Amino acid sequence: MAQQTLAVKYRPKTFDDVTEQNSIITILSQQIENSDFKNAYLFVGGAGTGKTTTARIFANEINKGSGTPIELDAASNSGVEDVRNIIQQAKTKSLDSEYKIFIIDECHSLSNTAWQAFLKLIEEPPAKSIFIFATTNPEKIPKTILSRVQRYDFQRISQNGIVDRLEYILAEEGYKPQRTINDKSYFIDAVEYIAKLADGGLRDSLSLLDKCLSYNHELTVENVVKALGITDYDTMIDLTDSYINRENKNIIKIIEQIHNDGKDLKQFIRQYINFVLDIKKWLILDSFEYINLPKVESIETMLNNILADRNRGSEDIINELLNLLIKINTNIKYDSSPKYLIEAYIIGREVI
Repeated sequence: MAQQTLAVKYRPKTFDDVTEQNSIITILSQQIENSDFKNAYLFVGGAGTGKTTTARIFANEINKGSGTPIELDAASNSGVEDVRNIIQQAKTKSLDSEYKIFIIDECHSLSNTAWQAFLKLIEEPPAKSIFIFATTNPEKIPKTILSRVQRYDFQRISQNGIVDRLEYILAEEGYKPQRTINDKSYFIDAVEYIAKLADGGLRDSLSLLDKCLSYNHELTVENVVKALGITDYDTMIDLTDSYINRENKNIIKIIEQIHNDGKDLKQFIRQYINFVLDIKKWLILDSFEYINLPKVESIETMLNNILADRNRGSEDIINELLNLLIKINTNIKYDSSPKYLIEAYIIGREVI
């Protein structure tokens, strides 16, 4: 039997388990306490912020643990026939619970005709039917729908919120902080790095953690970088050093190697922009707190070398490189063979 992922195993079962979103939980809890339910809700927020999980908990609380909500993934069921099926189901009373509750995930994917069918259902709802829509893109939902639902905006999970949840799960899985006799151990800087990479999405952080623990039971920053297959930092360090030192021969070799390895050069440039931006932010802040670079020896050495060469213009060159990469990213967007344009820009920087 396949082992449950951490995201599934530790999916919140009650409102108390939900990370942050306190104001939303408070309002929904009061509605349950007063039996003051609305006919249609809209949960809005980024991926992994708890929209669908909260909808399921809310549905369970409304029905006092009886029955299960009817879920529709609009990303793959977006047509009017899918909505008509829901309309037919909504007309009949639930056999195992007081309310018949529908959760429509990724609702922004619904077609215009599907929304038109939903509009009448929301305006004249069947008795004991509740609709909970969830979306990451509310701007794609018709205004006629937005004006008829009670909207809740889910915020990105804070860095500390993600770290606290990951540490709780690590403890539940038998991991101990720092190095111990136990073969399962973790370092807090590795947990913080995973939380940064998740960028406010708790589900994403659990997926990343799952992958890292499968790679090695010792959770260190180095092992996180290896496990997640993040673009080789050594390559970006070499490319940055070569650019600073105007070593065009080495720049060509690095770009050719990336290309020959079958990597997507457009994706590499986007990652490299983030890398160079983090260098710039570190030079401003002298801290890893607000950047996504891992605090490993090779990166610390590079940053300290750039800092030491400030008087020779290294910081100005980083500014130049960042602006150049932004231009490259814009110009290769629709290029089917971006390698030559990338090389032309970086090697010919003097004329840009």
